Amino acid sequence: MIRTVSQFLLSSTSFYMRTVPKRACQTVAYGYKHANDQIQYLKSVINENDEINDWPCIKSKVLAIPGTINPKNIDAVLLKILINDKKLNIAQSFAEYLLSFRGELNLGATNAILNLYVELNKINKLSDKGRKFIIDTFKHINYTYQVPDSTTCERLLHALCAINEWHKAMKVLDDIHASCTPTHSAFSTVIATLFKANKKMMAYKLIDKSISLQRPLLDVAYEEWINFILREHKHKKTITKYLDELCSHVSRNFIVIPEKAAEKLMGAYETVGWNAKMTKINKNNGQCFNCNAKLDCLKLSEDEFQLLQSIIKDKLIVGSDLFLKTSPDELKRFISFVEQTAPYDIVLDALNVSYAVGKYSNDRIGLLTYVVEHFQARNMKILLLGRKHMLSWPRMKFVLSRTCNFFTDNLSQDDPFFISAALLSGPHTDFVSRDLLRGHRFKLQNEQLIHLFQRWQWQHQWKVFTGGFRPPIVQPPLSVTPCAQKNDSTWHVPFERADATVTSFGQIKDGTPDWASWLCLQPPLR
Repeated sequence: MIRTVSQFLLSSTSFYMRTVPKRACQTVAYGYKHANDQIQYLKSVINENDEINDWPCIKSKVLAIPGTINPKNIDAVLLKILINDKKLNIAQSFAEYLLSFRGELNLGATNAILNLYVELNKINKLSDKGRKFIIDTFKHINYTYQVPDSTTCERLLHALCAINEWHKAMKVLDDIHASCTPTHSAFSTVIATLFKANKKMMAYKLIDKSISLQRPLLDVAYEEWINFILREHKHKKTITKYLDELCSHVSRNFIVIPEKAAEKLMGAYETVGWNAKMTKINKNNGQCFNCNAKLDCLKLSEDEFQLLQSIIKDKLIVGSDLFLKTSPDELKRFISFVEQTAPYDIVLDALNVSYAVGKYSNDRIGLLTYVVEHFQARNMKILLLGRKHMLSWPRMKFVLSRTCNFFTDNLSQDDPFFISAALLSGPHTDFVSRDLLRGHRFKLQNEQLIHLFQRWQWQHQWKVFTGGFRPPIVQPPLSVTPCAQKNDSTWHVPFERADATVTSFGQIKDGTPDWASWLCLQPPLR
């Protein structure tokens, strides 16, 4: 038999309950010093009860405990705890209690109820009362706020998508754009809802927009995309055509898909008779462990490199702070230096390389010397780029005598200098840096240029790693392009495992997909 709250308050032997008088709703001053005592009390009540009826009593006792929960935020906090603890039935009871009043809910409580309805809809189709609350909230927010806050919009968007109100969700997505870039979740949820509603072309347009804003799709969008393909098409050849279209999207945008999406994609190809397996790729030669095919190296064509190079030149000439933050005099000195000394075989990001030994190590010059000698032994012309304070390092004269070198002011942002020098030097110039350069790619602000830059980076970036008592590792550029590829009718697609903090083989996190997390999708034998 389920105990009521009053029975619980009287019978529990917990510390909280032993301090509560017999009158269940009497306010008690607990005098606790720690802010989380309110949360602990709430959790103790929630965990001991499967049903709660006396919400005024619970709220009164929480507010009597010193802490950060107050009359304005208590409803939202309580709902959040209930949802996080998967006590959805109790949460629904509390929501109904709140909605029984005629007064207007604050935004915190409104957002919490919207979130609750999203979670409830995952289990069972939402009630008419729930649907009405979501629609009424949409109308109220549009009437009341000229530019609603992004948090409220995000909650409302997910709730509207839960009841398949895609046209209203699109309106809310535009509202989010008014103040910030929508999240990955916002884009993917609306895209998934559009596919559910068979709005294919609208979904495709929103996918393009999402990618252009650096918001790769989440698994929910891929799942509904694949569901749409399997639902709309019955012939294996047609299904394969549109699954290949999805893979082409992944390849074109250098996307690493989520693990759940990989599993869904693998299952979809299996339905049309393909041999779909999770596999590993040999990092050294790009060979698939499953089918033995090799990934290609997608080198930049001469026109593609010249396009990327011209963008860098244009930004340097106008001195745009989008890419190269420096003074006009330093910029002029740098351009003149490159024109006189280029081309180079290798460009060193000297400060980045030297700090590979650790922030507090005193042997930075030792590592820098090791790397310079590594390339000097290969008869490579070296450009060393650093900051002026490095000139005071001991043994720096030895490094200077074996390189071309340029030192920026100490306050200059040095990363763009080595990128610019390497690109201006020509298509055969490599560079050395441990920087993943994500921020610099994004600043190009053009999808085509970002992809060209990524391919150039993979084919020209050396990295230096240290660790333990072994000699430093000078890792050469990749010999293959680690993106989804179709090789002799077989697709190889990288995916990211749910626990992405752990990579197979103890792989160093170097900005490339985990070589042990790929799909091999082979067509049936004829």
